[in-house]
Amino acid sequence: MDIKVNSSTLSLLREGKGYLVSVRKKRYATREYIVEIGPLHLAMYSLFTYHWPKKYLEYSAWMVSFYPLDAVFSASRTDLFRADSSMMYTRKELEQLMVEGIGAAMQDFMAKQSSGILVAVAVRENLGKLYHRLLLRHAEDVGYYYHQTYRQEALYVIEKKWTHPNPLSVTFKRSPRQSHRACVGLHAGERRSALATGA
Repeated sequence: MDIKVNSSTLSLLREGKGYLVSVRKKRYATREYIVEIGPLHLAMYSLFTYHWPKKYLEYSAWMVSFYPLDAVFSASRTDLFRADSSMMYTRKELEQLMVEGIGAAMQDFMAKQSSGILVAVAVRENLGKLYHRLLLRHAEDVGYYYHQTYRQEALYVIEKKWTHPNPLSVTFKRSPRQSHRACVGLHAGERRSALATGA
């Protein structure tokens, strides 16, 4: 199966970036998908402010979605979220699409933008299981934390591992309330204050 990822101007986003993922299987079966990465919706901030300051979310949190290209131009918005079985992917092929197609678009975006967090919403249970399986397997190897805290809300969250000070001077520490990879983002001044007070 051959997968190509390119920047696209077909996205419906007013802010952010779109990608076109083209898939070709044997016997010339083809399919195209739009990957959209835009700012995290303001209404979702309250879900994340336990772990990150609001200002950090405003500048560094983004949301990723993907749809079959033909659904983007459909008259019905519900077509964006319908199950797509036209390519009859095997499990191995579906994982390849997610890693080499959707994942490659995400990595390109994270490398070029001052973004630290990407959020995906699983609209179907099987999609959520796929996200979880692949993030467990690949996220850390390519430089991201996978925040499993949000999985119960059908939210799949990855965060860049900063190797240098980011534009908002955010530092990170492990949350004592979470046994897995939940991290708390604090501005440097806030962290010093918390340490001084024993918080």
